[in-house]
Amino acid sequence: MRTMDTPNQSYTPRLDVIAFAIIAISFAVRYWFVASGQLNLVQDEAQYWDWIRRPQLSYYSKGPLIAWVIATWCEVFGNTELGVRFGAVIGMTGIQAALYIGISRVWREHKLALYVLFVAATIPLLNGLGILMTTDNPLIFCWTVAFFALSAATRNAPDKKVSNWPFVIIAICLAVGILAKYMMLAFLGLGTAYAIILHLRGQLPSRFWWRFILAALVGTIVGMAPIIIWNMQNDWVGFKHVAKLSTGEKKPFELRIGPFFEMFGAQLALLGPWWFVFIFQGGWRSIKKGFFGPVGAFDAAYRHHVQTALFFWPLWGAITLWSIKAKTEANWTAVSFMGASILGGMAVKSWWENPNRRLRGKALLAGSATILTLLMFASPVAPIPDEYNITHRLKGWQSLGVEVQELMDSGFDDSEKVFVFSDQYDITAELAFYTPGQPLVYCAWLFDRRMNQYDIWPGPDVDKVGWDAVLVRERYYGPNTSEDITSMFDSVGPPIHFESSFKGFPARRFTLQVCKGYNGKWSKEHAGRY
Repeated sequence: MRTMDTPNQSYTPRLDVIAFAIIAISFAVRYWFVASGQLNLVQDEAQYWDWIRRPQLSYYSKGPLIAWVIATWCEVFGNTELGVRFGAVIGMTGIQAALYIGISRVWREHKLALYVLFVAATIPLLNGLGILMTTDNPLIFCWTVAFFALSAATRNAPDKKVSNWPFVIIAICLAVGILAKYMMLAFLGLGTAYAIILHLRGQLPSRFWWRFILAALVGTIVGMAPIIIWNMQNDWVGFKHVAKLSTGEKKPFELRIGPFFEMFGAQLALLGPWWFVFIFQGGWRSIKKGFFGPVGAFDAAYRHHVQTALFFWPLWGAITLWSIKAKTEANWTAVSFMGASILGGMAVKSWWENPNRRLRGKALLAGSATILTLLMFASPVAPIPDEYNITHRLKGWQSLGVEVQELMDSGFDDSEKVFVFSDQYDITAELAFYTPGQPLVYCAWLFDRRMNQYDIWPGPDVDKVGWDAVLVRERYYGPNTSEDITSMFDSVGPPIHFESSFKGFPARRFTLQVCKGYNGKWSKEHAGRY
């Protein structure tokens, strides 16, 4: 039996060459997709970009890292879609490299590393996170690096001591990951559970606990410090927002069977129907080998099963099941997809290396996964009906920005004294990015809605009294205008219905209104929700 620190002798440089090719091709496809403008920015991307124009220690819904990453690449590529998204393109390259290096060099499972890399490169969610600049991208990178640092920190070789470097890496990843998304704190709980299991089996190296606790404290303090300071200055709104999202609206408990199946279906799609069975098969095997196997068989492979199962099932299962009680978003499970990639790779390796497996079956699996992944990148330009095209909501923002600018130029006496506003943060952010000249755009708290970052920033208030404005709302609305809107201006024009377009095809619909004579009464103090 191969012991926990004996390298896998199946290594050849050819594996590294193949891995490099997979990573390079994945990077090239994502770069082409972004650089060629296949999709307008998703709403949250536009909002994160708008954050960089008003730097703060933290922000309403997230830490500051996402703004730092976008600001860095916008310095290189300008305030363009490529500038906003290049961090996602290069970040996913880092995630793939971390998976391959971690498994091949830290775990010393060289063949397994290649299978895991291929699975990760063809999982739909990870491909999406490789083109959309969201907080999950840097979070998963930090999570992955910290995962393998934890593997190194818990290696119990009898003939050598564990250095301090794995703990330093854990502390750094914790700090940076928290600045990306609070979910990084869950790493501490899972890492502690893994260490306790090893401790009970007598498998932890000496001096582990005090070094791990020190790394956890340093990483958490450094990561949380700017977030806490900002929240102290802003009535703790960020933490209130996260608490509300986590617990849902206050209402009697009821089983939400329909939303659960919707969430489960979304997970099936995001993991990839072609990998779903493998991931669950690998996950079940890891549970059996990691938690029900012989106590004395704690070799390297056994330990890897324990760690991977812990870093997939609890988070993925808890968040998916939570949809029975409260509203959940499909991407909340994203960080568990690192573990899913490893579990899937384990199962694929076992299936692929079965001596009875025919070449035809192998070619069908690999070819189908590759082709379906490439088809995902072609979906924005595919002639799919709007109601079935999941990219429809990402389209048409650029044409909306041009329409708003044309209305500003033609519908007012002085186009230099016209501001733009909306009642939703996502439209506000998209208008800020896509309106020519990228002006500051405002978000009025007109109706019952959640608070957002724009409500914390100053509105037009005093400095734009006497100005005119263009109001943009989603969907088509009739002639009746809310009193909240009419109370802000001397006059509000009839609705102008506009259907945006993307590359010649119809996209989203909006209602625009010409508002004249702003009186300084900015609707911002509604009793809304966090």
